[in-house]
Amino acid sequence: MRSVLARRSHGRSLSTSTVLRTASRRTLDFNSGFTSSYDPSEEGRGPMFSKNTFGVPQFYPRDLKKRVDEYVVGQDRAKKTISSVIFNHYQNVRRREHQEVQERKREEKLMRQAIARDRNAREREPYHPVEGWHHPTPKFHRYRADDVDFEDEFPGHNDSILNMNQAWQRTEEKVDFYIPEDASRALPVKIDKSNLLLLGPTGVGKTYILETLSKKINVPFTICDCNSFTQAGYIGQDVETCVERLLIESNYDVRATEQGIVVLDEFDKIARRETANGRDVGGEGVQQALLKLVEGTKVTINVKDNRSSSRSASPITTSYTGPGSSTSTSGPQSTLPPSGKLDQYTIDTSSILFVMCGAFVGLDKVVLNRVSKSTMGFGSELRSRSASGNKPDLPPELFNHLPHRPPNAEDAKTLTALDLATPEDLQRFGFIPELIGRVHNIVALSPLSLSDLLRILTEPRNSLVAQYTALFQTYPSNLFFTQKALQAIAERAEKAQTGARGLKMEMERVLAEAMFDAPTHYVLVTERAVRGEEKVGYWGKDGRLEVKKLIREEDGLVEVPGQENHGREIVSNLGEYREAGQSGA
Repeated sequence: MRSVLARRSHGRSLSTSTVLRTASRRTLDFNSGFTSSYDPSEEGRGPMFSKNTFGVPQFYPRDLKKRVDEYVVGQDRAKKTISSVIFNHYQNVRRREHQEVQERKREEKLMRQAIARDRNAREREPYHPVEGWHHPTPKFHRYRADDVDFEDEFPGHNDSILNMNQAWQRTEEKVDFYIPEDASRALPVKIDKSNLLLLGPTGVGKTYILETLSKKINVPFTICDCNSFTQAGYIGQDVETCVERLLIESNYDVRATEQGIVVLDEFDKIARRETANGRDVGGEGVQQALLKLVEGTKVTINVKDNRSSSRSASPITTSYTGPGSSTSTSGPQSTLPPSGKLDQYTIDTSSILFVMCGAFVGLDKVVLNRVSKSTMGFGSELRSRSASGNKPDLPPELFNHLPHRPPNAEDAKTLTALDLATPEDLQRFGFIPELIGRVHNIVALSPLSLSDLLRILTEPRNSLVAQYTALFQTYPSNLFFTQKALQAIAERAEKAQTGARGLKMEMERVLAEAMFDAPTHYVLVTERAVRGEEKVGYWGKDGRLEVKKLIREEDGLVEVPGQENHGREIVSNLGEYREAGQSGA
Protein backbone atom coordinates (compact mmCIF):
# COMPACT_ATOMS: atom_id res chain seq x y z
CA MET A 1 0.00 0.00 0.00
CA ARG A 2 2.83 2.41 0.80
CA SER A 3 4.43 1.62 -2.56
CA VAL A 4 1.19 2.50 -4.35
CA LEU A 5 0.96 5.82 -2.50
CA ALA A 6 4.57 6.59 -3.29
CA ARG A 7 3.99 5.92 -6.96
CA ARG A 8 0.90 8.12 -6.89
CA SER A 9 2.74 10.98 -5.15
CA HIS A 10 5.56 10.65 -7.64
CA GLY A 11 3.05 10.76 -10.49
CA ARG A 12 1.36 13.85 -9.08
CA SER A 13 4.64 15.73 -8.99
CA LEU A 14 4.98 15.29 -12.74
CA SER A 15 1.37 15.83 -13.72
CA THR A 16 0.15 18.99 -15.45
CA SER A 17 -2.84 19.56 -13.20
CA THR A 18 -0.71 19.52 -10.07
CA VAL A 19 1.67 22.10 -11.50
CA LEU A 20 -1.20 24.44 -12.27
CA ARG A 21 -2.57 24.12 -8.75
CA THR A 22 0.75 24.81 -7.09
CA ALA A 23 1.47 27.80 -9.33
CA SER A 24 -1.80 29.42 -8.37
CA ARG A 25 -0.46 30.13 -4.89
CA ARG A 26 1.73 32.99 -6.23
CA THR A 27 0.76 36.43 -5.08
CA LEU A 28 -0.34 39.09 -7.57
CA ASP A 29 0.85 41.96 -5.41
CA PHE A 30 4.18 43.03 -6.95
CA ASN A 31 4.64 45.69 -4.26
CA SER A 32 4.96 43.10 -1.52
CA GLY A 33 8.25 42.29 0.15
CA PHE A 34 8.75 38.91 -1.48
CA THR A 35 7.58 37.45 -4.77
CA SER A 36 8.38 34.23 -6.53
CA SER A 37 9.39 36.08 -9.74
CA TYR A 38 12.47 38.20 -10.45
CA ASP A 39 12.81 40.94 -13.05
CA PRO A 40 16.50 41.70 -13.78
CA SER A 41 15.71 45.04 -15.42
CA GLU A 42 13.63 46.32 -12.51
CA GLU A 43 15.08 49.41 -10.84
CA GLY A 44 15.41 49.58 -7.10
CA ARG A 45 14.26 52.16 -4.63
CA GLY A 46 16.17 54.59 -2.48
CA PRO A 47 18.87 57.25 -2.95
CA MET A 48 21.28 54.81 -4.60
CA PHE A 49 18.90 54.31 -7.52
CA SER A 50 17.67 57.93 -7.86
CA LYS A 51 20.85 59.25 -9.47
CA ASN A 52 20.83 60.40 -13.08
CA THR A 53 22.18 57.91 -15.60
CA PHE A 54 22.35 60.45 -18.43
CA GLY A 55 26.13 60.59 -18.52
CA VAL A 56 28.72 63.36 -18.76
CA PRO A 57 29.05 65.22 -22.11
CA GLN A 58 32.07 64.46 -24.23
CA PHE A 59 32.77 68.17 -24.69
CA TYR A 60 31.63 71.58 -23.48
CA PRO A 61 31.13 74.98 -25.17
CA ARG A 62 34.68 76.04 -24.39
CA ASP A 63 35.95 72.97 -26.26
CA LEU A 64 33.89 73.94 -29.28
CA LYS A 65 35.31 77.45 -29.18
CA LYS A 66 38.86 76.11 -29.15
CA ARG A 67 38.06 74.16 -32.29
CA VAL A 68 36.68 77.25 -34.01
CA ASP A 69 39.66 79.38 -32.94
CA GLU A 70 41.86 77.22 -35.15
CA TYR A 71 39.91 78.26 -38.25
CA VAL A 72 38.32 81.66 -37.55
CA VAL A 73 40.11 84.80 -36.37
CA GLY A 74 38.41 87.12 -33.88
CA GLN A 75 34.64 87.20 -33.22
CA ASP A 76 35.05 85.89 -29.64
CA ARG A 77 31.63 87.07 -28.50
CA ALA A 78 29.85 85.39 -31.40
CA LYS A 79 31.91 82.21 -30.98
CA LYS A 80 30.89 81.84 -27.35
CA THR A 81 27.20 82.33 -28.03
CA ILE A 82 27.13 80.03 -31.06
CA SER A 83 29.11 77.35 -29.21
CA SER A 84 26.62 77.45 -26.33
CA VAL A 85 23.61 77.17 -28.65
CA ILE A 86 25.14 74.27 -30.61
CA PHE A 87 26.13 72.52 -27.38
CA ASN A 88 22.61 72.84 -25.94
CA HIS A 89 21.19 71.44 -29.17
CA TYR A 90 23.58 68.50 -28.91
CA GLN A 91 22.59 67.95 -25.27
CA ASN A 92 18.89 67.95 -26.16
CA VAL A 93 19.55 65.30 -28.79
CA ARG A 94 21.33 63.11 -26.24
CA ARG A 95 18.61 63.72 -23.66
CA ARG A 96 15.82 62.71 -26.06
CA GLU A 97 17.64 59.52 -26.99
CA HIS A 98 18.14 58.70 -23.31
CA GLN A 99 14.45 59.28 -22.57
CA GLU A 100 13.42 57.08 -25.50
CA VAL A 101 15.58 54.24 -24.19
CA GLN A 102 14.20 54.61 -20.67
CA GLU A 103 10.61 54.74 -21.93
CA ARG A 104 11.17 51.64 -24.06
CA LYS A 105 12.57 49.76 -21.06
CA ARG A 106 9.61 50.87 -18.96
CA GLU A 107 7.11 49.65 -21.56
CA GLU A 108 8.89 46.31 -21.82
CA LYS A 109 8.82 45.98 -18.06
CA LEU A 110 5.10 46.73 -17.88
CA MET A 111 4.47 44.26 -20.67
CA ARG A 112 6.36 41.51 -18.83
CA GLN A 113 4.40 42.25 -15.66
CA ALA A 114 1.10 42.15 -17.56
CA ILE A 115 2.02 38.81 -19.11
CA ALA A 116 2.95 37.44 -15.69
CA ARG A 117 -0.35 38.63 -14.19
CA ASP A 118 -2.34 37.06 -17.03
CA ARG A 119 -0.45 33.81 -16.67
CA ASN A 120 -1.08 33.71 -12.93
CA ALA A 121 -4.75 34.51 -13.46
CA ARG A 122 -5.10 31.65 -15.91
CA GLU A 123 -3.37 29.27 -13.54
CA ARG A 124 -5.75 30.21 -10.70
CA GLU A 125 -8.92 29.19 -12.54
CA PRO A 126 -9.55 25.67 -13.95
CA TYR A 127 -10.09 25.44 -17.69
CA HIS A 128 -11.57 22.77 -19.88
CA PRO A 129 -8.66 20.83 -21.43
CA VAL A 130 -10.05 21.39 -24.95
CA GLU A 131 -12.42 24.36 -25.12
CA GLY A 132 -10.64 26.59 -22.62
CA TRP A 133 -13.90 27.76 -20.97
CA HIS A 134 -14.73 27.49 -17.30
CA HIS A 135 -15.75 23.95 -16.40
CA PRO A 136 -19.15 23.72 -14.64
CA THR A 137 -17.73 21.27 -12.10
CA PRO A 138 -17.27 22.93 -8.68
CA LYS A 139 -13.74 23.56 -7.46
CA PHE A 140 -14.06 21.47 -4.26
CA HIS A 141 -15.11 18.34 -6.20
CA ARG A 142 -12.23 16.08 -7.18
CA TYR A 143 -12.02 13.10 -9.48
CA ARG A 144 -9.82 10.05 -9.25
CA ALA A 145 -8.34 10.97 -12.65
CA ASP A 146 -6.81 14.13 -11.16
CA ASP A 147 -4.31 12.03 -9.28
CA VAL A 148 -3.26 10.05 -12.34
CA ASP A 149 -0.29 11.19 -14.42
CA PHE A 150 -1.38 12.06 -17.97
CA GLU A 151 -0.09 14.09 -20.87
CA ASP A 152 -1.81 17.01 -22.54
CA GLU A 153 -3.62 15.66 -25.57
CA PHE A 154 -3.95 19.12 -27.15
CA PRO A 155 -0.72 21.08 -26.51
CA GLY A 156 -1.04 24.82 -27.19
CA HIS A 157 -4.78 24.64 -27.73
CA ASN A 158 -5.51 26.08 -24.32
CA ASP A 159 -3.56 29.29 -24.98
CA SER A 160 -5.02 29.78 -28.46
CA ILE A 161 -8.61 29.46 -27.20
CA LEU A 162 -7.82 31.90 -24.37
CA ASN A 163 -6.44 34.49 -26.79
CA MET A 164 -9.56 34.22 -28.92
CA ASN A 165 -11.73 34.69 -25.86
CA GLN A 166 -9.76 37.74 -24.72
CA ALA A 167 -9.86 39.30 -28.22
CA TRP A 168 -13.64 38.80 -28.34
CA GLN A 169 -14.04 40.36 -24.93
CA ARG A 170 -11.92 43.41 -25.83
CA THR A 171 -14.26 44.33 -28.67
CA GLU A 172 -17.13 44.78 -26.23
CA GLU A 173 -15.22 47.22 -24.02
CA LYS A 174 -16.26 50.85 -24.05
CA VAL A 175 -14.00 53.33 -25.80
CA ASP A 176 -12.72 55.94 -23.37
CA PHE A 177 -11.30 59.09 -24.97
CA TYR A 178 -9.83 60.37 -21.71
CA ILE A 179 -6.32 59.15 -20.94
CA PRO A 180 -5.60 59.57 -17.23
CA GLU A 181 -2.11 60.57 -16.15
CA ASP A 182 0.08 58.15 -14.31
CA ALA A 183 0.63 59.73 -10.91
CA SER A 184 3.21 57.11 -9.95
CA ARG A 185 5.91 58.62 -12.17
CA ALA A 186 6.95 62.16 -12.98
CA LEU A 187 6.81 63.22 -16.60
CA PRO A 188 10.16 64.32 -18.10
CA VAL A 189 10.77 68.02 -18.63
CA LYS A 190 10.58 69.03 -22.27
CA ILE A 191 13.34 71.43 -23.31
CA ASP A 192 12.53 73.58 -26.32
CA LYS A 193 15.13 74.53 -28.88
CA SER A 194 16.70 78.00 -29.09
CA ASN A 195 16.96 79.38 -32.62
CA LEU A 196 19.74 81.79 -33.52
CA LEU A 197 20.04 84.94 -35.63
CA LEU A 198 23.48 86.12 -36.79
CA LEU A 199 23.97 89.70 -37.95
CA GLY A 200 27.07 91.06 -39.58
CA PRO A 201 28.62 92.29 -42.81
CA THR A 202 29.77 89.96 -45.53
CA GLY A 203 32.97 87.98 -45.13
CA VAL A 204 33.17 87.98 -41.30
CA GLY A 205 32.70 84.21 -40.88
CA LYS A 206 29.00 83.68 -40.09
CA THR A 207 28.50 80.46 -42.03
CA TYR A 208 32.13 79.35 -41.66
CA ILE A 209 31.80 79.15 -37.87
CA LEU A 210 28.66 77.02 -38.19
CA GLU A 211 30.25 74.68 -40.72
CA THR A 212 33.22 74.10 -38.43
CA LEU A 213 31.02 73.36 -35.41
CA SER A 214 28.75 71.00 -37.36
CA LYS A 215 31.74 68.80 -38.17
CA LYS A 216 32.69 68.70 -34.50
CA ILE A 217 29.34 67.36 -33.24
CA ASN A 218 28.64 65.24 -36.37
CA VAL A 219 25.03 66.19 -37.09
CA PRO A 220 23.41 66.82 -40.50
CA PHE A 221 24.02 70.40 -41.57
CA THR A 222 22.79 72.31 -44.61
CA ILE A 223 22.81 75.89 -45.87
CA CYS A 224 19.84 77.22 -47.82
CA ASP A 225 19.66 80.50 -49.71
CA CYS A 226 16.54 82.51 -48.91
CA ASN A 227 16.73 84.41 -52.22
CA SER A 228 15.06 81.52 -54.06
CA PHE A 229 12.19 81.11 -51.58
CA THR A 230 8.73 82.20 -52.67
CA GLN A 231 5.23 81.80 -51.33
CA ALA A 232 3.47 78.53 -52.10
CA GLY A 233 1.90 78.50 -55.56
CA TYR A 234 4.43 80.84 -57.20
CA ILE A 235 7.53 80.23 -59.29
CA GLY A 236 10.45 79.40 -57.05
CA GLN A 237 11.23 77.05 -54.20
CA ASP A 238 9.02 76.41 -51.21
CA VAL A 239 10.37 76.81 -47.69
CA GLU A 240 10.18 73.01 -47.22
CA THR A 241 13.15 72.72 -49.59
CA CYS A 242 15.52 73.36 -46.69
CA VAL A 243 14.15 70.29 -44.89
CA GLU A 244 14.53 68.28 -48.09
CA ARG A 245 18.18 69.30 -48.41
CA LEU A 246 18.74 68.32 -44.78
CA LEU A 247 17.21 64.92 -45.56
CA ILE A 248 19.70 64.52 -48.40
CA GLU A 249 22.56 65.48 -46.08
CA SER A 250 21.54 62.75 -43.60
CA ASN A 251 21.34 60.17 -46.43
CA TYR A 252 17.57 59.84 -45.97
CA ASP A 253 17.79 59.00 -42.29
CA VAL A 254 14.61 60.50 -40.83
CA ARG A 255 15.77 60.35 -37.23
CA ALA A 256 19.06 62.10 -38.01
CA THR A 257 17.23 64.70 -40.10
CA GLU A 258 14.99 65.60 -37.17
CA GLN A 259 18.11 66.41 -35.12
CA GLY A 260 19.99 68.46 -37.73
CA ILE A 261 20.85 72.12 -38.23
CA VAL A 262 19.41 74.31 -41.00
CA VAL A 263 21.15 77.60 -41.85
CA LEU A 264 18.95 80.12 -43.65
CA ASP A 265 21.50 82.31 -45.40
CA GLU A 266 20.63 85.75 -46.80
CA PHE A 267 17.80 85.91 -44.30
CA ASP A 268 17.55 89.69 -44.65
CA LYS A 269 16.45 89.31 -48.29
CA ILE A 270 12.99 88.09 -47.25
CA ALA A 271 12.18 91.30 -45.38
CA ARG A 272 8.88 92.93 -46.26
CA ARG A 273 9.11 95.37 -49.12
CA GLU A 274 6.63 97.42 -51.08
CA THR A 275 5.62 96.05 -54.49
CA ALA A 276 3.65 97.49 -57.38
CA ASN A 277 0.93 94.83 -57.39
CA GLY A 278 0.57 94.81 -53.61
CA ARG A 279 1.50 91.13 -53.18
CA ASP A 280 4.93 90.39 -51.69
CA VAL A 281 5.40 86.70 -52.57
CA GLY A 282 9.15 86.70 -51.85
CA GLY A 283 9.06 88.68 -48.61
CA GLU A 284 6.23 88.58 -46.11
CA GLY A 285 4.73 85.53 -47.80
CA VAL A 286 7.92 83.56 -47.14
CA GLN A 287 8.00 84.77 -43.54
CA GLN A 288 4.50 83.47 -42.93
CA ALA A 289 5.43 80.12 -44.47
CA LEU A 290 8.43 79.88 -42.14
CA LEU A 291 6.37 80.33 -38.99
CA LYS A 292 5.27 76.73 -38.48
CA LEU A 293 8.46 75.34 -40.00
CA VAL A 294 10.68 77.13 -37.49
CA GLU A 295 8.42 76.49 -34.51
CA GLY A 296 7.80 72.84 -35.31
CA THR A 297 5.57 70.97 -37.74
CA LYS A 298 5.50 67.78 -39.80
CA VAL A 299 6.68 68.13 -43.39
CA THR A 300 6.07 65.46 -46.03
CA ILE A 301 8.88 65.06 -48.57
CA ASN A 302 8.25 63.14 -51.81
CA VAL A 303 11.23 61.30 -53.26
CA LYS A 304 11.23 59.68 -56.71
CA ASP A 305 13.18 56.72 -58.04
CA ASN A 306 16.45 58.61 -58.54
CA ARG A 307 16.18 60.30 -55.14
CA SER A 308 15.48 63.68 -56.69
CA SER A 309 12.45 65.51 -55.40
CA SER A 310 9.80 67.14 -57.51
CA ARG A 311 11.38 70.46 -56.59
CA SER A 312 14.72 69.18 -57.95
CA ALA A 313 17.02 70.17 -55.13
CA SER A 314 20.67 70.37 -56.12
CA PRO A 315 22.93 67.49 -55.05
CA ILE A 316 24.85 67.98 -51.84
CA THR A 317 28.07 66.40 -50.67
CA THR A 318 27.39 65.43 -47.09
CA SER A 319 29.89 65.38 -44.22
CA TYR A 320 27.54 63.57 -41.84
CA THR A 321 28.88 60.15 -40.80
CA GLY A 322 26.13 59.02 -38.46
CA PRO A 323 24.26 55.72 -38.42
CA GLY A 324 22.18 56.54 -41.47
CA SER A 325 25.00 57.85 -43.64
CA SER A 326 26.44 55.95 -46.56
CA THR A 327 29.94 56.07 -45.06
CA SER A 328 28.87 54.45 -41.81
CA THR A 329 29.65 50.77 -41.31
CA SER A 330 27.19 50.27 -38.44
CA GLY A 331 23.47 50.84 -38.26
CA PRO A 332 20.80 50.54 -40.90
CA GLN A 333 21.89 51.42 -44.41
CA SER A 334 19.39 53.20 -46.63
CA THR A 335 18.47 51.55 -49.90
CA LEU A 336 17.32 53.23 -53.06
CA PRO A 337 13.64 52.82 -53.87
CA PRO A 338 12.72 50.80 -56.97
CA SER A 339 12.43 52.59 -60.29
CA GLY A 340 9.15 54.44 -60.67
CA LYS A 341 8.28 54.24 -56.98
CA LEU A 342 7.40 57.38 -55.03
CA ASP A 343 8.51 57.38 -51.40
CA GLN A 344 7.26 59.78 -48.78
CA TYR A 345 9.22 60.91 -45.73
CA THR A 346 7.52 62.71 -42.84
CA ILE A 347 9.92 64.98 -40.96
CA ASP A 348 9.14 66.58 -37.60
CA THR A 349 10.88 69.97 -37.45
CA SER A 350 10.24 70.60 -33.75
CA SER A 351 13.81 69.48 -32.91
CA ILE A 352 15.62 70.96 -35.94
CA LEU A 353 17.80 73.93 -35.02
CA PHE A 354 17.32 76.92 -37.34
CA VAL A 355 20.09 79.52 -37.66
CA MET A 356 19.38 82.68 -39.65
CA CYS A 357 22.24 84.66 -41.18
CA GLY A 358 22.30 87.93 -43.04
CA ALA A 359 24.17 91.19 -43.57
CA PHE A 360 21.10 93.35 -42.76
CA VAL A 361 22.35 96.40 -44.60
CA GLY A 362 20.62 99.47 -43.18
CA LEU A 363 19.66 97.93 -39.85
CA ASP A 364 22.38 99.92 -38.08
CA LYS A 365 20.64 103.14 -39.11
CA VAL A 366 17.40 101.90 -37.57
CA VAL A 367 19.24 101.16 -34.32
CA LEU A 368 20.99 104.53 -34.31
CA ASN A 369 17.70 106.37 -34.77
CA ARG A 370 16.39 104.59 -31.69
CA VAL A 371 19.37 104.97 -29.33
CA SER A 372 20.68 108.37 -30.43
CA LYS A 373 19.79 111.61 -28.69
CA SER A 374 19.22 114.98 -30.15
CA THR A 375 22.34 117.02 -30.91
CA MET A 376 20.55 120.36 -31.04
CA GLY A 377 18.89 122.44 -28.37
CA PHE A 378 19.45 122.86 -24.65
CA GLY A 379 20.42 119.79 -22.65
CA SER A 380 21.46 117.82 -25.71
CA GLU A 381 24.59 115.70 -25.89
CA LEU A 382 27.22 116.08 -28.55
CA ARG A 383 27.88 113.05 -30.73
CA SER A 384 31.26 112.67 -32.34
CA ARG A 385 32.50 110.46 -35.10
CA SER A 386 35.26 107.95 -34.63
CA ALA A 387 38.57 108.11 -36.38
CA SER A 388 37.23 106.10 -39.32
CA GLY A 389 34.58 108.72 -40.02
CA ASN A 390 31.83 106.14 -40.67
CA LYS A 391 31.42 104.40 -37.33
CA PRO A 392 29.51 106.41 -34.73
CA ASP A 393 31.00 106.78 -31.28
CA LEU A 394 28.36 105.15 -29.04
CA PRO A 395 28.52 105.44 -25.23
CA PRO A 396 30.01 102.30 -23.62
CA GLU A 397 27.17 102.00 -21.11
CA LEU A 398 24.80 101.05 -23.94
CA PHE A 399 26.59 97.68 -24.24
CA ASN A 400 26.57 96.74 -20.54
CA HIS A 401 23.66 94.31 -20.96
CA LEU A 402 25.37 92.26 -23.66
CA PRO A 403 26.64 88.77 -22.72
CA HIS A 404 30.32 87.97 -23.28
CA ARG A 405 31.15 91.66 -23.50
CA PRO A 406 34.91 92.35 -23.83
CA PRO A 407 36.36 93.31 -20.43
CA ASN A 408 38.88 95.89 -21.63
CA ALA A 409 37.99 99.13 -23.34
CA GLU A 410 40.25 98.46 -26.31
CA ASP A 411 38.36 95.34 -27.37
CA ALA A 412 35.03 97.00 -26.55
CA LYS A 413 35.59 99.34 -29.51
CA THR A 414 34.76 96.44 -31.84
CA LEU A 415 31.12 96.58 -30.74
CA THR A 416 28.85 98.20 -33.31
CA ALA A 417 25.26 99.39 -33.54
CA LEU A 418 24.17 95.92 -34.71
CA ASP A 419 25.02 94.60 -31.23
CA LEU A 420 22.16 96.75 -29.91
CA ALA A 421 19.57 95.34 -32.32
CA THR A 422 16.28 94.33 -30.71
CA PRO A 423 13.11 92.63 -32.04
CA GLU A 424 11.59 96.09 -32.36
CA ASP A 425 14.37 97.14 -34.73
CA LEU A 426 13.92 93.98 -36.80
CA GLN A 427 10.20 94.69 -37.12
CA ARG A 428 10.97 98.15 -38.45
CA PHE A 429 13.43 96.57 -40.87
CA GLY A 430 10.61 94.53 -42.39
CA PHE A 431 10.04 91.32 -40.39
CA ILE A 432 6.74 90.24 -38.90
CA PRO A 433 6.69 89.95 -35.08
CA GLU A 434 5.52 86.30 -35.17
CA LEU A 435 8.73 85.20 -36.88
CA ILE A 436 11.05 87.36 -34.78
CA GLY A 437 9.43 85.98 -31.63
CA ARG A 438 10.63 82.51 -32.64
CA VAL A 439 14.26 83.69 -32.69
CA HIS A 440 15.67 83.52 -29.18
CA ASN A 441 19.31 84.59 -29.66
CA ILE A 442 20.46 87.63 -31.65
CA VAL A 443 24.23 87.94 -32.10
CA ALA A 444 26.16 90.46 -34.18
CA LEU A 445 29.58 89.82 -35.68
CA SER A 446 32.04 92.70 -35.82
CA PRO A 447 33.66 93.94 -39.04
CA LEU A 448 37.21 92.72 -39.56
CA SER A 449 39.93 95.20 -38.73
CA LEU A 450 43.31 95.54 -40.42
CA SER A 451 45.02 93.39 -37.81
CA ASP A 452 42.33 90.71 -38.20
CA LEU A 453 42.82 90.60 -41.95
CA LEU A 454 46.57 90.29 -41.53
CA ARG A 455 46.10 87.39 -39.10
CA ILE A 456 43.68 85.66 -41.48
CA LEU A 457 46.40 85.57 -44.13
CA THR A 458 48.77 83.46 -42.03
CA GLU A 459 47.44 82.20 -38.67
CA PRO A 460 44.39 79.91 -39.05
CA ARG A 461 44.33 76.48 -40.58
CA ASN A 462 43.85 76.57 -44.35
CA SER A 463 45.05 80.17 -44.41
CA LEU A 464 45.44 81.88 -47.77
CA VAL A 465 49.24 81.92 -47.60
CA ALA A 466 49.25 78.20 -46.82
CA GLN A 467 46.79 77.50 -49.65
CA TYR A 468 48.73 79.32 -52.34
CA THR A 469 52.05 77.99 -51.08
CA ALA A 470 50.73 74.43 -51.40
CA LEU A 471 49.26 75.26 -54.82
CA PHE A 472 52.58 76.56 -56.16
CA GLN A 473 54.37 73.50 -54.84
CA THR A 474 52.34 71.40 -57.28
CA TYR A 475 53.78 73.31 -60.27
CA PRO A 476 56.53 72.91 -58.77
CA SER A 477 57.43 76.37 -57.48
CA ASN A 478 58.39 77.92 -54.15
CA LEU A 479 56.27 80.93 -53.23
CA PHE A 480 57.53 83.59 -50.81
CA PHE A 481 55.91 86.72 -49.33
CA THR A 482 57.48 89.59 -47.47
CA GLN A 483 55.80 90.94 -44.35
CA LYS A 484 55.25 94.31 -45.99
CA ALA A 485 53.60 92.57 -48.96
CA LEU A 486 51.12 90.87 -46.64
CA GLN A 487 50.50 94.19 -44.91
CA ALA A 488 49.75 95.84 -48.26
CA ILE A 489 47.36 93.02 -49.23
CA ALA A 490 45.47 93.46 -45.96
CA GLU A 491 45.23 97.24 -46.47
CA ARG A 492 43.78 96.88 -49.94
CA ALA A 493 41.31 94.23 -48.74
CA GLU A 494 40.13 96.52 -45.94
CA LYS A 495 39.28 99.26 -48.43
CA ALA A 496 37.16 96.81 -50.42
CA GLN A 497 34.90 96.29 -47.34
CA THR A 498 34.14 92.69 -48.30
CA GLY A 499 35.74 91.03 -45.28
CA ALA A 500 37.92 87.98 -45.70
CA ARG A 501 36.67 87.55 -49.27
CA GLY A 502 38.60 90.66 -50.21
CA LEU A 503 41.85 88.91 -49.28
CA LYS A 504 41.14 86.15 -51.77
CA MET A 505 40.47 88.73 -54.45
CA GLU A 506 43.76 90.51 -53.81
CA MET A 507 45.76 87.26 -53.78
CA GLU A 508 44.30 86.26 -57.13
CA ARG A 509 45.13 89.66 -58.60
CA VAL A 510 48.73 89.66 -57.36
CA LEU A 511 49.51 86.05 -58.36
CA ALA A 512 47.67 86.04 -61.71
CA GLU A 513 50.82 86.46 -63.86
CA ALA A 514 52.89 84.14 -61.67
CA MET A 515 50.35 81.33 -62.09
CA PHE A 516 50.29 81.84 -65.84
CA ASP A 517 54.13 81.91 -66.18
CA ALA A 518 54.58 78.77 -64.05
CA PRO A 519 56.69 76.83 -63.48
CA THR A 520 59.48 78.95 -62.04
CA HIS A 521 61.60 77.64 -59.19
CA TYR A 522 61.29 80.68 -56.87
CA VAL A 523 58.53 83.31 -56.80
CA LEU A 524 58.77 86.39 -54.55
CA VAL A 525 55.93 88.83 -53.86
CA THR A 526 57.08 92.19 -52.52
CA GLU A 527 55.22 95.30 -51.40
CA ARG A 528 55.87 97.09 -54.71
CA ALA A 529 54.43 94.09 -56.58
CA VAL A 530 51.24 94.29 -54.52
CA ARG A 531 50.82 98.00 -55.20
CA GLY A 532 51.46 97.47 -58.93
CA GLU A 533 54.77 99.32 -59.08
CA GLU A 534 56.71 96.27 -60.28
CA LYS A 535 56.22 92.67 -61.38
CA VAL A 536 56.42 89.58 -59.20
CA GLY A 537 60.03 88.33 -59.13
CA TYR A 538 61.10 84.96 -60.64
CA TRP A 539 64.34 83.07 -59.96
CA GLY A 540 65.82 79.75 -60.99
CA LYS A 541 67.29 76.96 -58.89
CA ASP A 542 70.26 79.09 -57.79
CA GLY A 543 68.19 82.07 -56.67
CA ARG A 544 67.38 81.06 -53.10
CA LEU A 545 70.12 83.18 -51.51
CA GLU A 546 69.10 86.20 -53.55
CA VAL A 547 65.45 85.75 -52.57
CA LYS A 548 66.39 85.64 -48.88
CA LYS A 549 68.51 88.74 -49.28
CA LEU A 550 65.66 90.71 -50.85
CA ILE A 551 63.29 89.64 -48.11
CA ARG A 552 65.70 90.81 -45.41
CA GLU A 553 66.23 94.13 -47.11
CA GLU A 554 62.53 94.88 -47.52
CA ASP A 555 61.44 93.77 -44.06
CA GLY A 556 64.41 95.51 -42.37
CA LEU A 557 65.97 92.33 -41.00
CA VAL A 558 69.69 92.96 -40.45
CA GLU A 559 71.87 89.88 -40.72
CA VAL A 560 74.85 89.81 -38.33
CA PRO A 561 78.02 88.33 -39.94
CA GLY A 562 78.83 84.92 -38.54
CA GLN A 563 75.37 84.55 -36.90
CA GLU A 564 73.25 83.61 -39.89
CA ASN A 565 71.72 80.67 -38.04
CA HIS A 566 70.88 82.76 -34.96
CA GLY A 567 69.19 85.67 -36.73
CA ARG A 568 65.54 86.16 -37.48
CA GLU A 569 63.91 83.69 -39.83
CA ILE A 570 62.32 84.77 -43.07
CA VAL A 571 58.53 84.68 -43.15
CA SER A 572 57.71 82.74 -46.29
CA ASN A 573 54.88 80.40 -45.40
CA LEU A 574 52.54 79.47 -42.58
CA GLY A 575 54.91 77.19 -40.67
CA GLU A 576 57.78 79.67 -40.63
CA TYR A 577 55.38 82.46 -39.59
CA ARG A 578 54.21 80.50 -36.56
CA GLU A 579 57.77 79.57 -35.56
CA ALA A 580 58.88 83.16 -35.91
CA GLY A 581 55.94 84.39 -33.87
CA GLN A 582 56.60 81.95 -31.05
CA SER A 583 60.27 82.93 -30.90
CA GLY A 584 59.44 86.65 -30.71
CA ALA A 585 60.53 87.52 -34.23
